[in-house]
Amino acid sequence: MFDTALNFLVATYGNPGLTLVMILQTIIAPIPSEAVLMFAGAIGMNVFDVMLYGGLGTIIGSAFAFFVSRYGGRPIVTKLVGDKWIGRIDGWITKYGRKAIFVSRLLPIVPFDLISYTSGLTSMSFADYFVATSIGALPRCLFLAYAGLLAGDMMRSLGASLEIIFMLGIVGFFAFAYMERKGYIDRLKDIIIGKLVKGKVE
Repeated sequence: MFDTALNFLVATYGNPGLTLVMILQTIIAPIPSEAVLMFAGAIGMNVFDVMLYGGLGTIIGSAFAFFVSRYGGRPIVTKLVGDKWIGRIDGWITKYGRKAIFVSRLLPIVPFDLISYTSGLTSMSFADYFVATSIGALPRCLFLAYAGLLAGDMMRSLGASLEIIFMLGIVGFFAFAYMERKGYIDRLKDIIIGKLVKGKVE
C-alpha cells in the first residue's frame, strides 16, 4: 500500500508532495522514480514544476544516500541495495567519474538508489557527484513528466476523468509490484546495468 500512499501524496499536495515523494523514493521506496514522475505528468501537473520539484527531491535523496554510504561503509550499502552490482558499478564510476554519474542519471530504469549508494563508496568527491547528478536528473525528470502528460492527454481524449487516470496509476503500481515480486523487473535491471557498465562512456 506504500505505493498507493505515494500516489495520493503527489495528487493531493502537488509540488511539495512530489518533492517529498522523490526523496522517499530515492532513499527507501521500492518503486521506480519513472512511475512517480510520469504519474505527476499524467494527472496534469506542470511539466516544468515536475522537473524542478521532482528534480529537487531526487537530488536531495541522492545526496542523503551518498553520505549514508560514505560514512556507513559497504556493509550498510549491501544491506540496503544488495551486493550483486556494487563491485562492478564501483569500478565503472571510479573509471569514468562524473561522466558515469551523468549518463546513469539520464537513463530511465537505472536504479537511482543503487548508483547513489555505490557512489559514496568510491573516491569521487561529493561536489563532482552533486554536479553530475543535478545536471543529469533535471532533463530526465522533464522527459518523464512530458511522457506522462502525453499519456494523460491521450486518456482524457478518450473520455477518461482524473479519477480514472488516478485509478489506472494505482493499478499500474500494483502491476509493477507483481512483476517485481516475480523477478521480471530485476532481470530487466540486470540487462540494462550489465550493458551500461560494460559499455564505454566517451
